[in-house]
Amino acid sequence: MHNKGPFTVKELKNLPGGTQFWGKFLVQDKTTRKTREGKNITHLNLSDRSGEIKAVVWDSCQLAGILETGAVIGMLGDIGIYNQQMQITAKRIKVLDEEPQSYMKSPGRELKELRGELEEKMDSIIDPHMRNLLSRIFSPSMWQEFLAAPAAKVIHHNYSGGLIEHTLIVTELCNKASRLYPDINRDLMITGAILHDIGKVKEFHIDVLPDYTEIGKLVGHIVLGYEFISREIASMREEGLDFPELLEKMLKNMILGHHGSLQFGSPVLPLSPEAMLLHAMDDLDAKMYIFFNKIVEHQDQENPFTPYDSFHEQQFYTSRYRHEDEEN
Repeated sequence: MHNKGPFTVKELKNLPGGTQFWGKFLVQDKTTRKTREGKNITHLNLSDRSGEIKAVVWDSCQLAGILETGAVIGMLGDIGIYNQQMQITAKRIKVLDEEPQSYMKSPGRELKELRGELEEKMDSIIDPHMRNLLSRIFSPSMWQEFLAAPAAKVIHHNYSGGLIEHTLIVTELCNKASRLYPDINRDLMITGAILHDIGKVKEFHIDVLPDYTEIGKLVGHIVLGYEFISREIASMREEGLDFPELLEKMLKNMILGHHGSLQFGSPVLPLSPEAMLLHAMDDLDAKMYIFFNKIVEHQDQENPFTPYDSFHEQQFYTSRYRHEDEEN
């Protein structure tokens, strides 16, 4: 059965097995290997603004152009079922001369608006040492890098502008949570939230899609962020400016411990209430991004459960309850 197109990723997920389709997609990732029979098989991760999907390319696929990561392609494909999950097999692929930005996700709000709200959070800090540290770190050149950076390569907020979007949400979550716990140092909480992923401006670069820099692969954003803060505090002291040692220690533990455990990349555990709260809010926003992204990609399908996600080791439930008044 052939269906007209072009289909978006989200629309493809509603098509039955046995359907042939065509659509236009961005190549997020490409890996090629040989089967036991010696045949080449290429696995593609494809995306548009509605979601992501995988496709298989065999030697028999008709290819026009150089197929590489970051390319926009037009694809004729077949939808099949393999191990009870949808499998897309490419029949014809043509590399298109189109801007990849049209197929990439972006923040839900303007960067200028996101920056303004984050600056408001900075201005709300009373402690002069933390205010001074933030103003020195967020130079004009840092703002330029910070606004362009992604928050991740794959998992969450993995697009230009994703870092400030994620940082603002984590900062707001920490701000709200600090009101519920009177013994939390709010200024420290806000400062740590704003700076927790600052190392990502050096961990990632974006040509078309996010990827790791050399130093990002070798060192990682947690250590890079620690170094940012260490250098700036040392510079302040060289200029005769005071920065309390206890504040430095607590802030560094927040940065180093925000992944929560050695298993997930933190060299130390979060050891203060502020460090633990930062870890929890950072983890919460990443998980909420994943859940809502799955809902957007799958919510129009008959089955309310997504296919099993091997990376997250679970399915996701996409039905959303709405009060009857909202539906009328």
